[in-house]
Amino acid sequence: MNGYDRVMKSLRFERVDRAAIIPELIQHNLDIAGETHGRYSNDPNVMCKVILAGLKKYETDAVYVSSDNYLIVEAMGGKVMLPGDEPPQLLKTAVSTIEEAVNLMPLDVNKGRIPVILEATRMLREILGNEIFVKTCIDAAPFSAAASILGSQEMLISLIDEPELCHKFLEICTESVVRYGIAAAEAGAHGIAFGDSVAVLVSKGLYEEFALPYAQRAIAAIKKETGLPVFYHVCGDTKHILDLMAQTGADCLEIDSKVPMALAKEIVNGRCALEGNVSTIEAFYQGTADDVTREAHAILELFGNRGGVILSSACEIPRHSPSENVRALTDAVCNYPYQSPSDS
Repeated sequence: MNGYDRVMKSLRFERVDRAAIIPELIQHNLDIAGETHGRYSNDPNVMCKVILAGLKKYETDAVYVSSDNYLIVEAMGGKVMLPGDEPPQLLKTAVSTIEEAVNLMPLDVNKGRIPVILEATRMLREILGNEIFVKTCIDAAPFSAAASILGSQEMLISLIDEPELCHKFLEICTESVVRYGIAAAEAGAHGIAFGDSVAVLVSKGLYEEFALPYAQRAIAAIKKETGLPVFYHVCGDTKHILDLMAQTGADCLEIDSKVPMALAKEIVNGRCALEGNVSTIEAFYQGTADDVTREAHAILELFGNRGGVILSSACEIPRHSPSENVRALTDAVCNYPYQSPSDS
């Protein structure tokens, strides 16, 4: 069973030879390949080289094609700085008021650095074929994309002061996210991922009104137009919205370490697969290989090899995490004595 098959079977809750592995690796791969973040974020050839270096070292089931969370805002008029060896930094949002935001045109996927992600996706798919799963991140779900384009503080204030304009703006953001998702699929992605981490900052009621319906529409449209699975990520403690996240239509929810995987499994209750959630700081960065192994095995005890789970980091693995800790995730999964838990 190859990596692509393993990921797809896991998403469909089908039995696998072992759990699929997709750690969220971006900056960590730079030193492996001897590259800088500035070159990586702006050159698809470098991006491809860096991602393949990480794949070779850690033997994962998928590659994660991503750079930063500012590609959509940059393409829609924001100003981004590319430091030499640091992640891109947002200097100026695309607009400063909700009144300006509702007059924006939807995303043009040929602008900014979005073509870098798309070309890197094409190159990786050509190289890896259907042996390794190509997971392409398209930045953000509509709600978090809106917060990036307008600015989080202004967006959150506008939810209360100008709700009708926010809904109109979110329509534009939904169309933008769908365009990006379709472009990534056409470039060769096997799966589409996006985050909605600003959504963790709002109440359950505000999430249900402003984040959930637009995530649902974007996911449904991407799946209808491309036939690809969609991964949905929200950082932090999402216990208050996790039941709603399971209603987005995503094929897989990416769970942060602040939410116990056992609780996530109970709440989601088979409505979609789960990905995560070995802690990025306590295990990968500050911990040991044994810490990674212990957390990974605890997750595997919940799922066995029946599918429904993808082993990953809770979020992006910090750049200077010890390589033996990152490698431990693969070893922990491959060496686990699989005995699927009972249905009870």
